[in-house]
Amino acid sequence: MQLNNRLKEIIKELVSNDEPVTSDYLSKMVGVTPRTIRNDIRALNLELKKIGVKIEAIRGVGYFISPKLDHKDKELIEELFQLNEQQGSHVPISPEERAIYILKSIIMADDYITIEQLANQLFVSKSTVDNDLKQVEELLNKYEVTLVKKPNFGIKVIGDEMKIRFCLSNCLSNMKNEQSQQEIGFDNPTILNGIDIDLIKSITRKQIEYLPFKLAELSFNNLIIHIAIAIQRIKKGKYIEFDSFELSRIKEQQEYNIAQNIVQSLEEAFSIKIPKQEIAYIAIHLLGAKQFQDRKLFQDDFIKLIGETNFQLVKDILSEINRVYRINLNHDNELIYGLGLHLRSAMNRMRYKMNLRNPMLNEIKNNFPFSFELAIVASEVIQRKYAITINEDEIGYIAIHLAASIEQIKNVKRRKVKRVAVVCASGMGTAKLLAASIESKFPGLEIVGTYPSFSIKEIENDDVDLILSTVPIKEERTTPILHIHSLLTDKDVEKVNEYISRKHLNDEKSFKKLQNLFSEELFFPEIDKKDPIDIIKSMTYILNIKGYVDDSFLDSVLEREEISPTSIGNLVAIPHPVKPNALSSCIAIGIMKKPVKWGKHHVQLVLLLALNEKDKDKYSDLFNQLWLLVQDKKLVADLCKSSDFAQFIKRLEKSKITQK
Repeated sequence: MQLNNRLKEIIKELVSNDEPVTSDYLSKMVGVTPRTIRNDIRALNLELKKIGVKIEAIRGVGYFISPKLDHKDKELIEELFQLNEQQGSHVPISPEERAIYILKSIIMADDYITIEQLANQLFVSKSTVDNDLKQVEELLNKYEVTLVKKPNFGIKVIGDEMKIRFCLSNCLSNMKNEQSQQEIGFDNPTILNGIDIDLIKSITRKQIEYLPFKLAELSFNNLIIHIAIAIQRIKKGKYIEFDSFELSRIKEQQEYNIAQNIVQSLEEAFSIKIPKQEIAYIAIHLLGAKQFQDRKLFQDDFIKLIGETNFQLVKDILSEINRVYRINLNHDNELIYGLGLHLRSAMNRMRYKMNLRNPMLNEIKNNFPFSFELAIVASEVIQRKYAITINEDEIGYIAIHLAASIEQIKNVKRRKVKRVAVVCASGMGTAKLLAASIESKFPGLEIVGTYPSFSIKEIENDDVDLILSTVPIKEERTTPILHIHSLLTDKDVEKVNEYISRKHLNDEKSFKKLQNLFSEELFFPEIDKKDPIDIIKSMTYILNIKGYVDDSFLDSVLEREEISPTSIGNLVAIPHPVKPNALSSCIAIGIMKKPVKWGKHHVQLVLLLALNEKDKDKYSDLFNQLWLLVQDKKLVADLCKSSDFAQFIKRLEKSKITQK
């Protein structure tokens, strides 16, 4: 039997689950009402009857297949419903998939298209299409494109042609992961009917060989999609327009010449006339394409390649990161080159509002949360210098470059901190005791010698990885220096541990430091608000009147929230300011009565993070540890049930013991 995709997804879900599946779950999974699910189950049972099994239902429990399936039964069902065969035409199932399908259909229609036509294509009701259109309008609004509804005619889109194409391309690329994204749209008959994709690839690949850099594979495929869409739109008489000043600026770029050659070959291959404005359109995609870093690093060379302006922008970004968080990345030439190369294309994307979807965004935010915060600092520098607003997809790409540099620093510290020199001003006896204490606490370290402060120049000739000094040393040295006490304290041990990156995220004292930021007066259970902004305002108000923050704190938190919602999944949000600016460090705890929609996620536990500037050295560790803790689903579920502060802390401590 040939089934539509919705029925196939339902039977697949039932076959793969040993436990009953509720109608509510099935209806949400495929985006229809429970009543439609009941009708679908009846249709499926008519076929299942042929092999002697049936979908049963228990009220309040869910649907299941009876009798219980063995391997042979599953094979019969797969064969009966042709579950393993690829359909020639994919029918969207989820509301998100339907919204993208509808948007593509509307854009590519020659004129108005009716809701009834869309409903028939999608095997859903007209009311379902009406609901999906709300999401379509949200997608269009991002690109300043309008959905027009005309009684007795249907619906269509109007707007700037370039923005319509960007919207369409972004929807074609709206996939769950980078791998599947690379081929999306190439076999979609609705969009690329009659377009020879392989021919476009061949023409384009031949011409871009003349660029001074290589395109990343993902960027190359995105470029092919844009060219295919352009050809299809040109055939419909839809053209791009540039003002004369912008056109002349683009013509000065090397990429324009490459685009000109591509267009000349396309005209011959597809027997069409392509307007000169369309050459500029392809050129801006070449200017905005992510490039592949594949060359040795020589500073004069890479400044020439990325451009003096982009080089200076990277230096400004790294200086600001160092000022705000005391993380010095200024000497990482690989970072400077890689980020500069990225910004060369990113600045062009942002200039023309070419939204490049980042398929790794959620993974970046979850796995490298602190690097994402550093990237937000970078976005502020760009916005301040060029008045360009950067979306979170682009911020995520910047975060990847910063994360790579930070991870490399950690690895170098882990690998290289072996030989240590001790500088002490309290006499030989104290120096020897200090050296012995260090060796005892850090058996992996080798003390190469103890020195008075006036002999510090000798140390650098002795090839050491770290200097531990009891006296402040103001002048800069190539060898890292940590200031410690003459009698090694617990804080000194913690400082050295953190420097050499020895599992300090899991260290008991580090956990205690995090725990000390919580307090009973900042514990707010059963918050009955539905809007994230209202929740932040109410929690910040208490922090303000209790003297933890001043009036500027709220604005900074809301600014950070506007850049990218701080919900991280798993029912948790960690709102915080753009930069550490609290009067006193703390973490306020908010527990919602019911989960609220916060960005793309639902949130029940809110941890409002407020750190004073004096604690910014610890920001990375505290932020990452807090992030790691709330990835534990069972812990978060337990914390959300806490009715008082003591119970919350007890559950937090219990979880820490369990993790060990």
